[in-house]
Amino acid sequence: MPNPFKQMPGAWDIIKDTWTLFISTWKTSIKTSILLFYLGLVTFVTSVLTKFNGLFSIVHFLALIAVGILSVWVSVRIILTMFNLEAGKKPLPVDKESAKAWALFWPMLWVSFITGLAILGGTILFIIPGIYLAVSLYFTQLILIEKGTRGTQALGASRALVKGRWWATIWRLIAGGIVFGILVALINQALVWILVQIVGLATIEAGDPAALGGISLIGYAVQAAFIPLLIGLQIKIYRALQNTR
Repeated sequence: MPNPFKQMPGAWDIIKDTWTLFISTWKTSIKTSILLFYLGLVTFVTSVLTKFNGLFSIVHFLALIAVGILSVWVSVRIILTMFNLEAGKKPLPVDKESAKAWALFWPMLWVSFITGLAILGGTILFIIPGIYLAVSLYFTQLILIEKGTRGTQALGASRALVKGRWWATIWRLIAGGIVFGILVALINQALVWILVQIVGLATIEAGDPAALGGISLIGYAVQAAFIPLLIGLQIKIYRALQNTR
């Protein structure tokens, strides 16, 4: 039976296009993604405070909850920003982007929950169905944010988008994930190594709150710098699937 779909761009072409998008728009995308670093700074400061007074552990715990909530909001904003940049448009004004991200907050949590539940169910039955569903439902969040399709309809739309091109999709996800994942991991580890040389390995192994907070802050900084790249990869593959229906 002939393939009813147009041929998707190759994995290397998508990787190159993603990198070009990242480099050419980084000065704009970082204005949104830097919010993740600020959230990390909050956790770092509250971690340091616990070192001086154990009562601040409550503040630190509450800060972690707040950071978790705000991280979802920031993530939606970054996706909105990258959708516009990938389309050659300017990001939405900050107030409009912020309001839209809050409007999508609960739908995002819900679609993430039911997606995770479906994948977990497939994994419990057997590992292979779990992997199959993870790829088939990979684009539910992007569909929610771009089209406003919610709940199980977003899951169905993602599955329909990937159907018939599951292997092509997973190969591009894996290839891009390896290339960019190695880059991000190396930079993160290099920065952690520098921190270890400054504070000493024994300090970190002793569970010093400031040292551990520093490691967390490095993670947030690297994430803020490179999350536009990783989201850009998702959007490029998503667009490739849409454009070759």
